Amino acid sequence: MFWKDFKTQESARNAIRKIVDPRPFKEPFESELISDLIVERHYFCSTRKLRPSRFRKLPGGNPYTFQGDFSNCGLDRSIGWHTVSWDKCLRPPKTNWDRIVRAMRDRSEPIKFAYRYSHPVCEACGVLPSEEVHHQAPSFVTLTDAIRALVNEFEITECLSGWNWFAEDNFTLPEEHKITQLFDQHHKQAMLQALCKGCHNLTKKGVIRKR
Repeated sequence: MFWKDFKTQESARNAIRKIVDPRPFKEPFESELISDLIVERHYFCSTRKLRPSRFRKLPGGNPYTFQGDFSNCGLDRSIGWHTVSWDKCLRPPKTNWDRIVRAMRDRSEPIKFAYRYSHPVCEACGVLPSEEVHHQAPSFVTLTDAIRALVNEFEITECLSGWNWFAEDNFTLPEEHKITQLFDQHHKQAMLQALCKGCHNLTKKGVIRKR
């Protein structure tokens, strides 16, 4: 059994879509099923027993922004309506380390952008304009795995402790933290490569193309 009486993830997703999709934008509605899903499976709400009482969808996003009303959760602070994805709650849960790895990717983006700007031609084919930058050596996964081997669970929890979910900002690595310092050190030694879209797609398939 996937969750409650649903045998598969898809059956649960279809049941919730039947509740959500007919609702007009901006109109609050109640759903015991979705409330159960958020309080039981949402990565933040499940650990704090935050159960939204109502929901609404707003225009925008893909295909829309979905919010829960947390006004009656008995918190010291009132957060009211807050974006919360019911669809993500049906996916396999992410670990704390997954969130840190995502923050590492975000931290590397300005570096990759600067690298591509200074390498306007694909370094693999030498013909087409570069559009992507990837971690050639080591791969990004290998780099983050090396950092994971150097930190313990307490340091991972500590790294995430200052994240303010209520602000709806993506988690960013805290400056001066051990994990941040390790990432900066390892990433500084990594070899990047600016590629056109075609060559970048080949790297995703494990094909290494050299000039």
